[in-house]
Amino acid sequence: MAATAIHLTWFNPVQLEWGPNLLHTHTPEQPFFVLADPHAISLAWEADLKRHWGELCVGWIWQRSAQSSITAALQLCQQLWPLWATQPDAALLAIGGGTTLDLAKLARFELNDLALAPSVWRANKLPADHKRHTLWCAPTTSGTGSEVTPWATLWDLDAQPAIKRSWSCVQGFADQAWVDPNLTLTCPEGLTRDTALDTLAHALESIWNHHANAITRPLAVRSARMVLQTLPALMNQPQDQDLREQMSQASLLAGLAMSQTQTALAHALSYDLTLKENLPHGHACAVWLPMVLDIAAAISPQVQGDLADIFDCRWHQAREQLSTWLKNLGITPRDLRSSPAGLHQLQQALGSTRGRNFVGSTA
Repeated sequence: MAATAIHLTWFNPVQLEWGPNLLHTHTPEQPFFVLADPHAISLAWEADLKRHWGELCVGWIWQRSAQSSITAALQLCQQLWPLWATQPDAALLAIGGGTTLDLAKLARFELNDLALAPSVWRANKLPADHKRHTLWCAPTTSGTGSEVTPWATLWDLDAQPAIKRSWSCVQGFADQAWVDPNLTLTCPEGLTRDTALDTLAHALESIWNHHANAITRPLAVRSARMVLQTLPALMNQPQDQDLREQMSQASLLAGLAMSQTQTALAHALSYDLTLKENLPHGHACAVWLPMVLDIAAAISPQVQGDLADIFDCRWHQAREQLSTWLKNLGITPRDLRSSPAGLHQLQQALGSTRGRNFVGSTA
């Protein structure tokens, strides 16, 4: 019998550099503005980086919004676009977590009229008359994956009810990603845990995914194993540079896999928890992972094999192992399958944009 032909595609144009202390040693090739999260970059670091970069750093903006919302994006554009009028060839270097990187992805597309921006973002369609500025991303957490993905989370808080939108276009990738694991040393305990849980969710969601393939699956399996092995130790030793480096690598691998597959059911279910219960994104995803794992493994032999590789056990034992691991981190898993209301919520999520990526969705 002839072997079945396999066709794979991969598109990720981000020029990637990874290494400890990268920001203090890397010299950019053109002038740039900095957008930085003050919770991640101290004033001392700002001074050190400005000395290192010299005249190439032509401006600095502190990103103080706690959420990647339409309002926050407008405020950033009001600050940034006039700077580009004086330095049109300057790049934008975003240093921060997912909120900072996602806002930078929105603001790097300069429109002729700022008033049009909210409708453009809601429609997720760029007008012909826009300017795309060079964007470099330096994540200060290990979990977002935003530095190597083309989309940005955009909370529309003016909608009734408030909703989570995803800004995405082919041009949405950053031009470069500078991944320096030393930047994550400033992460407090809760943020370290929740961003690592987001990494785990990205990895697992890339596995139980209609778009999973022979390139993305090994990346996701490796990433998930690294998180499971590293995070408990990192919570006890947050200043351990080797553990930070391992978590940084896990986050990057998951982000690369997710850049091809997108996320799936656990993410679709997470958004209500973030809005209604104010749970951090990684936490809100993690509570659903054992249930979604159970559903996916019952459907897909491919998922069964990948779970066996991740958890070093038979696939039907993986759910209990994951549940115990999460509980030890203070996360209580949830399951929607025990009530009609829960089953209805599950079906709605399966029909959503992210839910349709799940191997169990037929929508």
